[in-house]
Amino acid sequence: MLFRQLFDRETSTYTYLIADEETKEALLIDPVLEQVERDLTLLRELGLTLRYSLDTHVHADHVTGSGTLRSRTSARTISSVGGAACADLHVKGGDRLELGRLVIDVLATPGHTDDSVSFHIGDSVFTGDALLIRGTGRTDFQNGDPAQLYDSITRVLFALPDHTIVWPGHDYKGNGQSSIGEERRLNPRVTNKSLAEFVKIMNNLDLPKPSQIDRAVPLNRTCGTAALNQERPAANVRDIDPGDLAALPAAVHLVDVRESDEWNAELGHLEHAELVPLATVERAQEAWDKKQPILLICRSGRRSLAAAQLLTRRGFEQVMNLRGGMLAVRAPEGARAS
Repeated sequence: MLFRQLFDRETSTYTYLIADEETKEALLIDPVLEQVERDLTLLRELGLTLRYSLDTHVHADHVTGSGTLRSRTSARTISSVGGAACADLHVKGGDRLELGRLVIDVLATPGHTDDSVSFHIGDSVFTGDALLIRGTGRTDFQNGDPAQLYDSITRVLFALPDHTIVWPGHDYKGNGQSSIGEERRLNPRVTNKSLAEFVKIMNNLDLPKPSQIDRAVPLNRTCGTAALNQERPAANVRDIDPGDLAALPAAVHLVDVRESDEWNAELGHLEHAELVPLATVERAQEAWDKKQPILLICRSGRRSLAAAQLLTRRGFEQVMNLRGGMLAVRAPEGARAS
């Protein structure tokens, strides 16, 4: 397993990059919007394809990068069933994801917020804000519940083997990791504390309101995409209908951004098109002529639009998107007109 712990200094947030070294498939846990370029650069450098972007909960202290990563790659966004409605996949405790040969077990760990989950991968557990190093997440907003958090920690997380490495969502004292055994023995909020004692501690923390909560929570319920739309200008992309394909000049560069297994599948592909999966467009565009007209293609027009927007930001002058993608190309003429 390839592993990196990344840090956002402004919010003391840890983002985790995990990949299967054989298939080169990767995931990110709790990405930060302002660090998306850092994360994409690292993925390119390591030759990885981002499959999933996971959020442990709807964050109150930073805006997630999940929506931006989805628009820039082929990644699927994942949150809990009680989390952001915009996610591509909603998971609950007991669910399992696969990433190459790696298995990701979902643990329901509510209490910090009502939608919190943790991810158990091999000998590691990624606890978000539920269990921190010698601490826990607070419980005074987003339907937090100290009794629920106590149960999540003592009955779910502490049920893992002592040697399990704890990778928290934040740390404010320079710590990078702990273990289940350490936290069971040394965490001052939980160790040798009854439920009533823990609830009393949590109800009397008297912490200041998170500085970004009014901005972060609404944006994170949209996977951060509202922030993306607010902070970048609209891309100058021309939509092309399937019926107009025959009239395109031969000089137009046709780029299909689907995955390789879609290329020769039922929908097929356009003659003279080049297969460049969305996750690799950022790298491939460095060799392309920015003045040459380019048409982006995918299954439905969504991934190709993301690629088209990326290219306009990189200075390409004549960028087109195939409206409706290969689905529209293969649709009967009557269906196209309706």
